[in-house]
Amino acid sequence: MTSIDELKGYAYPSPQGISSVVGDLPWHFGTEHLDIVFTADPKAIASFLPEPLQPGENPDRVILSFGKWWSLWENGLDLPAINPERTWYMETVLWVGSSFEGKQGKTCIQTWVDNDFTMARGMFMGFNKKLGQTVITDLQPLNPKMPPIGKGTQMSGYTVSHGERLFEGKVTLEKEIPYEDLPDPILKGLLNIRYFPSIVRNAPPSVFEIVSLNMDNFRQNETVWAGDASAAFYPSVLEEYMVLEPRDILGGYYFFNGATVLGGEVLHSWV
Repeated sequence: MTSIDELKGYAYPSPQGISSVVGDLPWHFGTEHLDIVFTADPKAIASFLPEPLQPGENPDRVILSFGKWWSLWENGLDLPAINPERTWYMETVLWVGSSFEGKQGKTCIQTWVDNDFTMARGMFMGFNKKLGQTVITDLQPLNPKMPPIGKGTQMSGYTVSHGERLFEGKVTLEKEIPYEDLPDPILKGLLNIRYFPSIVRNAPPSVFEIVSLNMDNFRQNETVWAGDASAAFYPSVLEEYMVLEPRDILGGYYFFNGATVLGGEVLHSWV
């Protein structure tokens, strides 16, 4: 008979650990972002934040983030050479500012990804992930007719899920700003909600908690491209984001960053 200690791998464990959909911590990330920051109804934002999680210092602030993510897990550092499909994915995230016992952060309301490993890993970290397709402008510098990244360059992103167009966003780059001048809550740490229902009918959830992530190896551009932006939300029969529809667009931002996720910390449990 096999004991649980003989199984290997992060999730799910198996005899060799090779077939785990997600590999071992730590997890290493590098990301390309096209972010649009806007204001929305603060009451609608608060409705996504169960107490004791509270709105952030800018309670009407939302981020629509289109991105490409490159990732590796510690026992798969050779994946770029042997299975590059497992090393990158496209993602759209809706972020709002949040706080817990006075600590300011940001919370993922919803995110759409195009691969199984990032959907599973995101759920472990407290990201409410679903399948969807994200497309962002991808400019190749050696293409004679593609513009360089710079003043006046127009970039866009859109998101599709289950046959529905969900979001579109456009940014016209105007100037470079210091990375640390990115608007709130882009640079805030994560205050995520981990939730796993019980398999027992009508029983309380097995996991329901507020978590933060422990991270290091931070790196980013010295400067960020900022500019005017627009965003469109489209009605969906499967989603609830329309209550966060933009009121005022505060700006658009194009930048890269990266970090290593070492693990996390449970700040509060409702179970």
